[in-house]
Amino acid sequence: MSVSLYYTARRATPITLQEQNNCDEIAKRYDEQYPFGELYEGFCIYDWDMPEEGKDENIILDGATKLPPDADTELWMNILGWWLECLTELADMLIGAQWNVHLDDMDFKWSEEKHCFLPDITI
Repeated sequence: MSVSLYYTARRATPITLQEQNNCDEIAKRYDEQYPFGELYEGFCIYDWDMPEEGKDENIILDGATKLPPDADTELWMNILGWWLECLTELADMLIGAQWNVHLDDMDFKWSEEKHCFLPDITI
């Protein structure tokens, strides 16, 4: 069974064509520079031109990436870290966006202190 990393960015100001192009370039670069052997699934940003009926108009980026189900724990964590780094770069570029990032049932929150997405672990 595979697990996916889901990500959504919202803000009141619509995304610009330049920001869309920058997001696509970042995703492409991370796909092309993927350092963990064969790419299981690339970084997916849902189609910019296909608004979903009833979709929140403040969503400026939405997507998901499947993680390999057969990777050992260390490799799997490295791959997850790779895609979280990609999201960090996107977060830096999409000024003012509020992010919702989760791995099936685990949320990740933006940490200003660490400048990255971290697991939201509450005890």
